[in-house]
Amino acid sequence: MSTSAPTAAGGGLAEPGEGGSAAVRAEPRRGTPGSGTPASVPLGPQPARTDRPTDAALRVLRSLAATEEPRTIADLTGQLGGHPNSLRMHLEHLVSDGFAIEEPGPASGRGRPPRAYRATVAGRQVAGQDDGWDGGPALVAAVAEQLAGGHEPASAARELGRRWGRRLKHADADLVTTLAAQGFAPRVTEDGIELLTCPLLDTARQLPDVVCSIHQGLIDELSDQPLQLAPFARPGACVVRPAD
Repeated sequence: MSTSAPTAAGGGLAEPGEGGSAAVRAEPRRGTPGSGTPASVPLGPQPARTDRPTDAALRVLRSLAATEEPRTIADLTGQLGGHPNSLRMHLEHLVSDGFAIEEPGPASGRGRPPRAYRATVAGRQVAGQDDGWDGGPALVAAVAEQLAGGHEPASAARELGRRWGRRLKHADADLVTTLAAQGFAPRVTEDGIELLTCPLLDTARQLPDVVCSIHQGLIDELSDQPLQLAPFARPGACVVRPAD
């Protein structure tokens, strides 16, 4: 299975504007069990963010999200171009809005180490998501509620997910890229794919059999191998694993 990550476009950076309101503030990276995940983190993914940074800040965010390694301003300037001060202001907005975190960079000789930046889970979700994403999950939530009252709701929901997947299939898009575009913030791990955010989280908690079956059907259609969705499998994520 290909696991390509979103990349940033080239060119200079525009001056930053004011971002939208932030539902989530800067936060530490969430790990997996045994790697320091706080015990208070609930099982399952985070809710998907619906606000977005400015276009120029989004380009910076996509560069951060393309790697797990922290990026310094010098790194980002070399890749994206533009003036370091403009880039620094974009990063400050991203940190303030919860799309990135700031941390000490790797030491290189004497003096204070440079500051470095990583994308948060929310930042990875927004960076990988389709630019035209318009809140369609509200409609899917309504459909899920309708299915829940019908005959064999889980089976009907899985078939709905497969139909959704057929509409999303593209020859040049793999499973991870497509899930990212739909707001799931996927992260490839040793045991599968973690889904760190969910665009239907509130409804999934209320109607897990229906919503998670929709997502299973979506995965069925998009994957070229049998995969099984494990809902709310660990703190901070659902997990997609090879089917038994």
